[in-house]
Amino acid sequence: MTSSEYRRCPVTGRTVVLAPRRAERPMELRHAEPHHRNRVSGGHCPFCPGSEAETPPELFAIRDEAGWQLRVVPNKFPAVDPKSGAFGFHEVLIECSEHFASPTDLSNAQFANIFTAYRERLLHHAADPRIASVSVFKNVGAEAGASLAHLHSQLVALPFVPEPLQQELAATDCRHCGGHDPTRVVAESPHFIAVCPYAPRFAYEMWVLPKDHRPRFETICEVEELAALMKQILTALDRVLNFPAYNWVLHTAPRGDFPYFHWRFEVFPRLSRVAGFEWGSGVFINDVFPERAARELRDAILRGQ
Repeated sequence: MTSSEYRRCPVTGRTVVLAPRRAERPMELRHAEPHHRNRVSGGHCPFCPGSEAETPPELFAIRDEAGWQLRVVPNKFPAVDPKSGAFGFHEVLIECSEHFASPTDLSNAQFANIFTAYRERLLHHAADPRIASVSVFKNVGAEAGASLAHLHSQLVALPFVPEPLQQELAATDCRHCGGHDPTRVVAESPHFIAVCPYAPRFAYEMWVLPKDHRPRFETICEVEELAALMKQILTALDRVLNFPAYNWVLHTAPRGDFPYFHWRFEVFPRLSRVAGFEWGSGVFINDVFPERAARELRDAILRGQ
């Protein structure tokens, strides 16, 4: 695949330009040095044990005999607030007590704690009739928007449904349940599959979703299985791209009855800046065909076994 190609995502409706000739210089994609992920803090960390008084009061926690393993607190600098004109809730999920900056440093059990916390916070906000939708996301590395190295996710609960999600909700069937092209499959487990989407906006973008049809993440039971798969594909991503900055975003059905929606995680590396063409047109240019990305990620998994 050497010529450029338009592809339209059957799930989101977005059109992308796949332009592999822009990737002929490997260093444009694979960074010589890992992105800014350093487990040694440059100073005091407000998320480490002993600093609990520096965060707002705890909303949820997972503990063992040694102490807390995960904490959820209100964001100290919220974008939305239940007492402001921009109503909503903005939370921080501190994912581990250790000062880790790379998700692949986490154990499978720690990954499972993260997904358990996601489920419990989604259930909490689902019980609030004022909340229409919830966005859960993670920024890894400064280039992806992380302001603190200590591993954490964020949750924003809103009283409306964002427009991109509305467009997906208008579907009259599920575009995930028809099967996946094996050339774009990265890895799978009994209940989950990781694929490079047909029309990815970002090079080496991956989607992780349940094999059976599930509109809402908060119904998940197999958190340990999802944890193992997520760690496997993120380890492969680190091997292929030398510890890139990336985001992951959870898309789950909002309040209401949306039988055709299928929840998913999107993982997208931040290898280049979104520039004028993308902002002006809404059309993303991607240097790497998803079939190639999936092959390289599969090979990285095999090398690690």
